[in-house]
Amino acid sequence: MTRAHRGIALISILLVVVLFSALAFQLYSHQTMVTAQTRIGLSANQARYSLMAGEALAQELLYVDWLDEAGRLRDDMAEPWAQSVTPLQTVSGDVHMEIVDLSGKLNLNALSGKSSKESTKAFGYILNQLGISLELAPMWRDWIDQDDQRFQLDGYQGREELDWLANETPFRTPNRLAGHLSEVQVLVPIEDDVYSDLTQLVTVLPTSELSINVNTAHPEVLNSLLPPGSSRMSPRGGIRNFGSVEAFIDLNNGFTEVSDHLSVRSDFFEVRATLQGADLRMDMTSQIYRDPLSGECRVYARDFGTRHVWSS
Repeated sequence: MTRAHRGIALISILLVVVLFSALAFQLYSHQTMVTAQTRIGLSANQARYSLMAGEALAQELLYVDWLDEAGRLRDDMAEPWAQSVTPLQTVSGDVHMEIVDLSGKLNLNALSGKSSKESTKAFGYILNQLGISLELAPMWRDWIDQDDQRFQLDGYQGREELDWLANETPFRTPNRLAGHLSEVQVLVPIEDDVYSDLTQLVTVLPTSELSINVNTAHPEVLNSLLPPGSSRMSPRGGIRNFGSVEAFIDLNNGFTEVSDHLSVRSDFFEVRATLQGADLRMDMTSQIYRDPLSGECRVYARDFGTRHVWSS
């Protein structure tokens, strides 16, 4: 074999080595990526199931409360479900959890129901207290009602689908009950801290009924229902545990006209849960409906996009 032939053979061997090295590197990189993706997927699934364990615990607490005859007739903030829960220890980390009574907030979907007049007035009161544009109340009513008729109130001329389609970013009105409270931010820009305060007072439920639990409602939610000039409830009041709406009205006569929209028990709850591990955090918010007849607790919505803040 000549020197030229030996050179060609050497180059060929080197090319083969380079090709196999590149192939081996590609296989190793692919395997590493697939392994990492699998690990992340398994960790995320494990974290989700850990959060759902907290959700299941909340359902059990609410069902046990319903089994008790007194708990079935009345819900207040002194009951076990309303107390802080010791963080659950799981293989993924600690799960912090709390149950919030949604029946103690103003249901914004009620603005399109039989009590739309009272609900619109109450929402306007809350907006005024928080310094948010009062136009949001009639605007929201146009947003969720089922017709295309512009709702006019105190100079507001109404906005329906054709109006929103003329926006720089056009969109259509749903003309149905809202599915998430964040829809209010589509209509009016609200700063984060103000929106956080708003979420403490209002919610959206899968019903157009207005029924507020006087035992769990924030004083400002109850004040929003009062006629102008009525004596307002103090935010410094203690725990309320009225056994009936009549007993509440006996001590708060100003609510007589809105007694049909008051209750002492709750059907809708929200479970807020956060998993905190060494290298992972996941938040989940679940909405639960508790059947007043059977006590069955059913999750009707979950949200993984809201970050919860916990005290130490």
